[in-house]
Amino acid sequence: MASVKGIFCAGDASGASSHKFSDGSHAEGRIAAKAALAYIVDNPEQPKLDAAKVEEIKKMVLKPLDIFQQHCNETDNPNINENYIKPRQFIHRLQKIMDEYAGGITTFFSTNKPLLEKGLDLLKFLKEDSEKLAAADLNELMRCWENIHRMWQAEAHIRTILFREETRWPGYYFRADTPKIDQKNWKVFVNCKWDPKTDKWDVFKRDIIEIVN
Repeated sequence: MASVKGIFCAGDASGASSHKFSDGSHAEGRIAAKAALAYIVDNPEQPKLDAAKVEEIKKMVLKPLDIFQQHCNETDNPNINENYIKPRQFIHRLQKIMDEYAGGITTFFSTNKPLLEKGLDLLKFLKEDSEKLAAADLNELMRCWENIHRMWQAEAHIRTILFREETRWPGYYFRADTPKIDQKNWKVFVNCKWDPKTDKWDVFKRDIIEIVN
């Protein structure tokens, strides 16, 4: 569970290690799912919610369906429309940004400060376009929100790599401008927080507590 009660993380979202890939993410997903179910069982009371806020959130969640219905007949191909972006188009753009600027396979898992900063600039444009995500059905609606979550995770990923001025896991990502491991200054966790009121990010160090048997 994250620092927010009731929010559970797996894979890259849980941080701590770059050694995730499919099997690690799968294992953490199972652990997170079981922990979420246990949390629900241990906290069965119905939460007290503002009904108006619930309706506001429902409207936001269903917005991609509304956007598609509003504009889908304006072109002969519903996948090509200047008024919205489909989930598949969105994920290709996000993947291209992360691959080319955040140390993906195209750059042989290597990146540097200028590339990371450019990646953040491109994510700003992608974040603007996320407001125009459109879904033709419930499956695409799920993909829309999956993409938005990935977009936020990608930004957190870039900001933490940019903050950590060393190469902690060569082979998984390589900071070409800071290629060495710096045990003195960077043998720490790097955490980040986003403030929705100011739209500002705070990136900071957390000490590693070593347990000696």
